[in-house]
Amino acid sequence: MEISFNKAELEKLVEIAVMADWVMTAHDTEDDERKDEYLKLIQKIFAFAWKNGMKKEIEHLEDIKEFFPDENWEEGSLARAFITEFEEKTFWDELVERLAERELNRKLGNKQAGSFEEHMEIYEGFASTFGEEFAENGIEHLQVVKPEVKKPEAGKPARKR
Repeated sequence: MEISFNKAELEKLVEIAVMADWVMTAHDTEDDERKDEYLKLIQKIFAFAWKNGMKKEIEHLEDIKEFFPDENWEEGSLARAFITEFEEKTFWDELVERLAERELNRKLGNKQAGSFEEHMEIYEGFASTFGEEFAENGIEHLQVVKPEVKKPEAGKPARKR
């Protein structure tokens, strides 16, 4: 099987590989062998690019026999811009969704909403409130408030539950 790329297409393929690599590994703290075949393919793409004229964009570390995007090239690439935009949108979406879900659960307790529509109406109300707040103020008003733990009065033992 063969496929050919012009210079611009090859650069875009490398940027796609950079984005895939970031999604799979950016927050890893340990190896995950499920990713091995994907990471090998990314290395194959980087090696192909390096061998086909992208020596300024791709670095070859011969001692470990691996290829990496040049840091300056990567930082200025559209791949980095797309990653940054994705992370920004994901942060706000996840924050709104998780807070709305928390408030929905607090409101309903162990009860179910009467219908899916009612569930969504309550959820959307919370999501809208949080979304508007964060759109206007970012995290400026966001606080972590720990519940107050009541200490037993002096001389009285704490109640066991």
